Amino acid sequence: MENSIDNKLDTKINNTRDGVTQVGKDLRADAHATIDKIAEQVPPATDRLKAQAHTGVDKVADGVESTSERLAARGKQLAASCRNLTESSREHVRASPVISVLVAAAAGYGISKLLGARSSK
Repeated sequence: MENSIDNKLDTKINNTRDGVTQVGKDLRADAHATIDKIAEQVPPATDRLKAQAHTGVDKVADGVESTSERLAARGKQLAASCRNLTESSREHVRASPVISVLVAAAAGYGISKLLGARSSK
């Protein structure tokens, strides 16, 4: 079951990254087309400006792609941390179930007192 959840999470992360990357590629292509269209209407002296504009668009698009890759990697790290925390909690409960039940009861009692105090005001 955990593998199924992990696979679904990885798929969602990858799909999101791919979507952001595709948007970046589409924006890059649109920006290049617009730059070319404008450059055709201006005298040839703008070739240098055109090259600088293309370089700028490429840098921004590369930044979007690298950011989406970093976000996907962070999402996978977060998912792994959650799995580790869940497994660690399970091991703790298995090792000392009585203490776990007492801690859960105390936490529930404390939360009920906090929420009860707020609702009576």
